[in-house]
Amino acid sequence: MAFDHVTQVYNTRFGVVITQGAFADLIVCLTEFSKNSKFQKKSLQAIETLRSTVTKMLRTPECPLSHRGASAATFQDNGTNLAKQLTRQSQEEQFWYPILIAFQDVLMTGDDLEVRSRALTYLFDTLIRHGGDFPRDFWDVLWRQLLYPIFVVLQSKSEMSKVPNHEDLSVWLSTTMIQALRNMITLFTHYFDALEYMLSRFLELLTLCICQENDTIARIGSNCLQQLILQNVAKFKQEHWSQIVGAFVELFSKTTAYELFTAAVSMSKPAEAVNGDLTQSPDAAVATSDLPDALQPNGSQSTSSIHDGGDPPVQSEARAELEDYRPQSDQQQPAAVTAARRRYFNRIITNCVLQLLMIETVHELFSNENVYAQIPSGELLRLMGLLKKSYQFAKKFNEDKDLRMQLWRQGFMKQPPNLLKQESGSASTYVRILFRMYHDEREERQSSRAETEAALIP
Repeated sequence: MAFDHVTQVYNTRFGVVITQGAFADLIVCLTEFSKNSKFQKKSLQAIETLRSTVTKMLRTPECPLSHRGASAATFQDNGTNLAKQLTRQSQEEQFWYPILIAFQDVLMTGDDLEVRSRALTYLFDTLIRHGGDFPRDFWDVLWRQLLYPIFVVLQSKSEMSKVPNHEDLSVWLSTTMIQALRNMITLFTHYFDALEYMLSRFLELLTLCICQENDTIARIGSNCLQQLILQNVAKFKQEHWSQIVGAFVELFSKTTAYELFTAAVSMSKPAEAVNGDLTQSPDAAVATSDLPDALQPNGSQSTSSIHDGGDPPVQSEARAELEDYRPQSDQQQPAAVTAARRRYFNRIITNCVLQLLMIETVHELFSNENVYAQIPSGELLRLMGLLKKSYQFAKKFNEDKDLRMQLWRQGFMKQPPNLLKQESGSASTYVRILFRMYHDEREERQSSRAETEAALIP
């Protein structure tokens, strides 16, 4: 009955609601109906009413947004003409913001998956269809208060704990949040000229997603990073490429498993001192049996990591050495590992997997003709430096047999770990791209010929 009354007011007194300054209150009312958990039918009707509000608002004479180009809007107040000057920014805040934040509120806190899905779709449909008239200041408001908060749950486990109990947190992450991330890339591409100044913010968001322990979110983040670059590659200028490569610098740094060289030594320390907040959320830990075999003997893999004329060759000499170092039945068996220590080990292994994902991403991106042709040579060489460091790190670890056996004996993995896939994959991609640069006859590549030679032949 309450919803019917609100609908009647909406249908017959919409203009009056606007002139009396109650538009935002009407939107809040429809938002609460959309989030009600008892009557899904009413929730769906309410979210559809919210959607139709956009068109209705733009066609209602009392709404200043219906008068495109007008510098002022004349309102009727109790039968008296009241002229009120409205700046364009205040018009956005009074009318667009309540609708957009309503969609965001429903998708973040609504109980019903279908209603949340519609809210997400309508939010980005509205932004893409009508955002062309938004001033820059208003886009900044939308980023801070509406867009970025969708993903704030990824910042820490404590933020994840604040998400309402939907069907399951993993369901929310794998449906609503991932679709929102893809829509963000579509939005950026559609309004590149208006939003290019926000490129660093979008890259920070993608970095946050890629560095998650959740493999699905990490891979979707990597895919969205590729799409961001592929869809806008012809529009990027020098400063954009510098920001993009800067994001890769951060990604390679954050996913380098530096702890491999200290994990065994730190066994004597209390788990809490070593693990930090990793001890707070056992459910977030990644089981070693579920991880890609980034650290398995000989770099064997069940899923392809890098494709383009076959997988990168594994160095036969390193393979032979590591094969000789497999645990035998008469060797000391791995020690029992506490739950806290297992979570700590799993986080290290996850970083190794993410580093492989970064190598794969670079390989796929710069095998693309358009991307390779557009990136400045200086930035491409800077990117190659990251692959070189990744190779050197993996090679150093693979050569340290004592450390690898010590990690195995302390229960790090069921077999002595290695980073052969990282070593071979980074080296293969590094050499392939540098040879391509070396043989490229274009003036831009020839100008950096000396640097390319130095990278190929130290």
